[in-house]
Parts: sequence; structure tokens; C-alpha cells
Amino acid sequence: MRNMRILYLAMLALFVVSAAADADTYQWLDEKGVVNFTDDPDNIPKKYRKKAKVTRSTEREKSLQPRPSEDTPRQAGAEAAPSTSPSKVLYGGHDQAWWKARYSALRGEIKSIQDNLPGKKQELDELRRKLRIYTYTRNRIAYQAKLAEIQKDEDRIKTLTEQLASLDAEAGVAGVPFDWRQ
Repeated sequence: MRNMRILYLAMLALFVVSAAADADTYQWLDEKGVVNFTDDPDNIPKKYRKKAKVTRSTEREKSLQPRPSEDTPRQAGAEAAPSTSPSKVLYGGHDQAWWKARYSALRGEIKSIQDNLPGKKQELDELRRKLRIYTYTRNRIAYQAKLAEIQKDEDRIKTLTEQLASLDAEAGVAGVPFDWRQ
């Protein structure tokens, strides 16, 4: 009985998530600098509607144009929406290639350092054993150098992670589409 209940809840959750995945998401920045999200454009305050960005449920994402309604009459001769080419659309003054390259560079460097850390820590353990067995000065110097190298790598990972978080915050404010951040 309990397993059936869990199965039922899992299926219900899957249904809800799949239904939510089809909805467009609207994003805007308020006067306090807070990024707001909604799936209903009517929930966007009137003063932010023109600046709101939409993340389409399809693969492409565009800036949200004001919806024609009673309070926003369509202007004659208004410029068309930006080109459908994702590389031509700018967010925060940068195009898709810049955002993807920046995220890729930061994540790539973090991964590279993290991949090398286990080997360096193993070398440190071997040096620690040698230092206990043979108390030579060269063993102590090698141990301290490897320890400093590991600490430098860990500090670099921390710095890069902070830069990645900062870039993500900047991308959120600029309304950068989520698939550009991968």
C-alpha cells in the first residue's frame, strides 16, 4: 500500500513538472534590483512589462515585447523583434557566444583544477610518509611545496566559484537565457 502511494505521488509529480515545463517564464528586474520570475504575464507590474524578458518553452528565447492590450496600444512603425538568430540578440551588452565562452572558460578551469587535485593529494600523502620515515630536509621542503600547491589550487577553485556565481548573478540581471549559461 505504501509503495503504491509513493508511486502515485511520483507519477503526479512527474505530471506537474512536465506541465510546468511547457510554460513560458517571464523575468524582470524591479527597482530594488531583485530579479522576479512568473509564468503569467498578467502578474508582471505594468511599469516592468516593457523590460521583461521571456524564456520560451521552445528552444528559442526572445525579449518579451509588450503584449497588445487596452493599456498598451500598438505603435505604427514600431521596430520588429530582434533577429531570430540567437547570436544577434544581446543581453547585458554581450551576445550568446560571449556568455557561453565565459561560462565555459570558468567551468573548464574549475574542472581542470579539480581533476588534478586527487593526484596532488596522493603525492602529498607519499611525501608525508617519506617525511616520517626519513627526516631529511629535502623531504620537508618537498612536502611543504606540495602542501602550498594544493592550498593555492583550492583557493583558485574558491575564487573561480565566486566569479561563476557573480557571472550568474550578472546574467540573471541581464536576463540571459538559461541555455546560454550551460
